[in-house]
Amino acid sequence: MTDDEPNPWARIVGPCHTVASMARTLERTETEVVEAGGDLRLLMLHTSDDVYLFPSFQLQDGNIVEGLQEVLRVLETGTASRWTWAQWLNVALPEENPPRNITLLYDGQLEEALRGARHVAWSWSS
Repeated sequence: MTDDEPNPWARIVGPCHTVASMARTLERTETEVVEAGGDLRLLMLHTSDDVYLFPSFQLQDGNIVEGLQEVLRVLETGTASRWTWAQWLNVALPEENPPRNITLLYDGQLEEALRGARHVAWSWSS
């Protein structure tokens, strides 16, 4: 990747919040947002230039999507790579219904999301 080429992760993960913008959005302190990222209540990504980012897809109507923490805890059993978790949650799969795994949480289908997360975590750890 060169400076002229866009980072492919930007397309995969989509728009992100900084710590400050996530704190404003959730009406919390920056410390609370970082703590939520640390204990998996939020998906927090750490960039190579030491910046923390929070993918916007994990919010619905200005709130953290229900069931996110449970799904992240399952994904953690397969790999520690939060970037991989973000990809699994947000990548568009046109042949699938729903086309993105995060949509299951938007639709309140936590058990189905957990089933998929357990399956992929198992494959990542194999």
